[in-house]
Amino acid sequence: PPGCAMLGARASFTTSATSARIRSVTSSRAFASPSRALLAMGRSKKKRGKQRVATKSATQASANPHDDDAPELPDYDIVTMGPLDVSAVALSVKGWTGGSDDANAYVAAIDRGYLLIGAASPEELRLAKEYEGYWSVSEAAELPGVRAPMTYAIVDVDDASGGGGTVKDILQAHTIAAGGCEPDVFCLRADPGEDGENVARLAEGIVAAWELGACGNVIAVDGFNGDAVGKLVDALKDTPEIKVAFNRVAFSLADRSALENGDVDACKSRGVGVLAVDPLGEGSRVTNVTHAECDQAQCRLLAFLGSMVGGGVQKSPTQVGVNYVVSKGIVPEIETRYGSVAWECGGAMLWRLDENALGILDERADAVAAGESGVDAETAEAAEELRGEVEGGKP
Repeated sequence: PPGCAMLGARASFTTSATSARIRSVTSSRAFASPSRALLAMGRSKKKRGKQRVATKSATQASANPHDDDAPELPDYDIVTMGPLDVSAVALSVKGWTGGSDDANAYVAAIDRGYLLIGAASPEELRLAKEYEGYWSVSEAAELPGVRAPMTYAIVDVDDASGGGGTVKDILQAHTIAAGGCEPDVFCLRADPGEDGENVARLAEGIVAAWELGACGNVIAVDGFNGDAVGKLVDALKDTPEIKVAFNRVAFSLADRSALENGDVDACKSRGVGVLAVDPLGEGSRVTNVTHAECDQAQCRLLAFLGSMVGGGVQKSPTQVGVNYVVSKGIVPEIETRYGSVAWECGGAMLWRLDENALGILDERADAVAAGESGVDAETAEAAEELRGEVEGGKP
């Protein structure tokens, strides 16, 4: 990546779609260092329905150029956010420090078809770009039809309106702190003001930063309401080269406020995508049965729906919960340091809940919001109706 030191060895970065391989990749005990976790990875290939797993180092792989155990192209689920084509699920590297678990999680995510990677600090941006560097010199990066991952960096630019430096200065300082690594998209965190009074000044700072080369022409924002997003888009109209890709907000079955208050629709009406923080709720309370606010009945409902969706393949409650967000036209951001979690959540891609299933989940969420516990009669009746439709052969 531009501004980052290239990594010397040729990585044997491999893509495949087998859970057997992921169990191998996500074992941190297999590698003593993150570089080995990226350079020495299991390679798998389906042969007559049987999966074969073999682990090789980069040296072994390059020593045998005729190896028929070739990397495989991930199954991509592409959605549009503003001018960007991205994966239907994003990965956050928040809290990553470069250990073997982190490297293995990155491998699992790229294998699963994740394309959008979020970094919350300069150190995380540098690490994400370092991992991207390994991928870029691998065999997997040369596959026809392959898509390169893109990284967005969340940067607080509130100081720009308070006399603490311009947007340009803050973004340049972030890049320097990341060892010269620039993100593909800067996601700006700022207070737009109660009535959006700070948006015009922010737009001026963005234009100046772009004209002086401190950022690209695609930006994103964090935590804006729908009105502020609209005002920012309007404020940038005189510089049509600059596009707003997405707005990062909290959204899940446990917190649907961004949809209910019109923020999601407001963003979409201006051509701006929506990225969901905590897509399983704070503390993963949608599916974490140990969470004090977890609704057990909703968990059972997610498991029930998981048995009937996804092309006949059993989906976990977590996958159904994440897919609820995807099916609402929002990209969920998965924050994890474990490959097994990244892999499982990636299983929420390539299928969608239908309107009937979404309606059942919304009804249950309404009941939970109203303080009810247990499955209410209407939800139970709707679930039984859905079961009858599936058993009767109705798609």
